[in-house]
Order: sequence, then C-alpha cells, then structure tokens
Amino acid sequence: MRALVTGAAGFMGSHVAEWLAARGHEIVGLDDLSGGFEENLPAGVRFEKMSVLDPLDGLFASFKPEVVYHLAAYAAEGLSHHIPVFNYQNNLVGTANVLASAYRHGTRHFVFTSSIAAYGHPQGEGVFDEETPCRPCDPYGTAKHACELHLKTCLDYHGGPTYSIFRPHNVFGPRQNISDPYRNVVGIFIKKAMEGQPMPVFGDGKQTRSFSYISTVARCIAEAGLIPQAVNRTVNIGGDRTMSVHELALEISKAMGIQPSIQWLPARHEVVHAHASHKLAREMFPQAYAEEVSIPEGLKRMIDFTRERPVPAATECPSAIEIPDHLPPSWAARLGFGGR
Repeated sequence: MRALVTGAAGFMGSHVAEWLAARGHEIVGLDDLSGGFEENLPAGVRFEKMSVLDPLDGLFASFKPEVVYHLAAYAAEGLSHHIPVFNYQNNLVGTANVLASAYRHGTRHFVFTSSIAAYGHPQGEGVFDEETPCRPCDPYGTAKHACELHLKTCLDYHGGPTYSIFRPHNVFGPRQNISDPYRNVVGIFIKKAMEGQPMPVFGDGKQTRSFSYISTVARCIAEAGLIPQAVNRTVNIGGDRTMSVHELALEISKAMGIQPSIQWLPARHEVVHAHASHKLAREMFPQAYAEEVSIPEGLKRMIDFTRERPVPAATECPSAIEIPDHLPPSWAARLGFGGR
C-alpha cells in the first residue's frame, strides 16, 4: 500500500508512520516541522517538508497515495479560544486542502484523526459514545467536528474517498513534545519535574481524563486503512482508566522517583470530565487492545525515552494572539499580556 501520513514528524503521526513502514508499506511523511521534529521520522519513510496549506497536487500526482492518514493539526483546545483564525486555517482549511488533492488524484480512503473535543461538555455523568451528539465548546473541537462533516459531505457529493474518523483523547508516550507549554499535560508535568519545578495544575486538580498510551491508538489508526470494517465509521479510541489531573501528577512523581510538587493555578474554563466508551474500538481492533499498555507502564516508557534525549527548546504559541481576553494568567504572563 502507498500511504501519505501528514504530521509524520509529530507525535501521533510518527507512530502511525512507523507501524505502517515496519509492515512494508510505502510511506511518504509530510510535515512542516512547526511542532514536530525531523528525528521523529521512522526509518523507511520518505520525508516531504510541506504544510497542509501548501499546494499538494504535485506530490499527490507523483506518489498517488492509496490511503491518506491525516494527523497534522495544532491540537490545543484551551489556546484555540485565543487564536481562532489560526485554528480554523490550520485544522479546517488544511484538512479541506489535503482532502481535495486526495480526491483529485484517486485516493481511495482517508483516515482522519479528530478528537474527543468534538463532543464538548458531557451531558450529566455519562461517557461519550459514537452516538453522542457533538456540541463542541472550543474552536479546536468545532474545527474537528467541521472536518468530520466535510469528509462525509465529500463522500456523499463526489462519491469518494471513503473515510475512517477517530476521536482519540489525552494520548501520551515517547516523541510527544514536552516543551509545548499550552498542551500535552503529561509532557508539561514531566518537563517541569525534570527541571525541578512544580507541576502546574489549574483549579483543584479534580478534573478527570482517561489518559491513553500511544501504542494502541496509533495501531488502530494505522489499521483503518487496511480493514473493510473501518470504512465510513467514526470510532472513539483511547484508554478506559479514569484519572484526575492531580492523580496524574502523583503518578508521574512516583514514576520519576521524586516527591510531588504542585503549583496550584486559578481554574480555567475547560471541560471538567471527559471520558469515552471504547466498546466499538475494542470490537473493531481486538489485537491492538489486547496489547494495551497501562498508564504506569506508559509513563515509565515516556520518562525513560525523554531522559535519554536533549530537552527541545520551548515551542511557543504558533500564531500571534488574536483575542487576549480571558487568557489564563500564567499564559498571559508568558505571552506578554500581563494580567489581562
């Protein structure tokens, strides 16, 4: 199979590309290196330094991918409130651009990595399943849901390509960028601990997530281009164990062999509890879930990987702040907006 992986130098994209390349598929990895690193690219993957907003027809015409795995995105729910134009260009317009080239050059299947953010706030105490209505509450989730709808519209109107949509959440593991201060709470906590600084927790730390180690998530995404049961399906993927942000800080401290140290910050406006049902994913990708890695083991692997490599320079906000109002104070100070 010939496959194009966007965001291939990033965290999730590099793991998907690695899984595919290890099984003999011909892979081109596309990335603009705005948030990823060239050293993340696995062996055997041909690299093209391009943005998803660039003209792509030349690449598609020469390579003719049978499947596109679209993972390139700037995934920062909280920050997206303050850079909405950048968010929609990077996520929605970029996806439309990749999909248009895919259609024009005969790609048969398009695998899209959406997000649990498409659901928004949970109704009551229930978990999100694939039938839960999407009511996104931030521009990032709105863009992801719009991309999902656009994929379905393209198939309905043009007759192709078919699609698989995944809604992962709170994924962590080796190659995750630990130097982005606005996203990836696991990476933020690990970096702070390595520097001997307290881990920043917004509010009381009781907000809960189900953190997901990368191996199962990446394998499910990769297999979607290979199995018929994933065609035209939307699937939640991730782990089932519920954990508060405070508990996460304690787990990371334990894995690193240090005493917990927490910097308590004012609460920010965010989804308090976000969890998904993975019943469908477990039925569709049984082998991937049979090899699922636990949170403690996953944290150990990520910490070991991170300690063996230089810490990258800080990845700052990818765009000028468009709306500074209501920035969390710690972000406002970092971005030069004082206490606004």
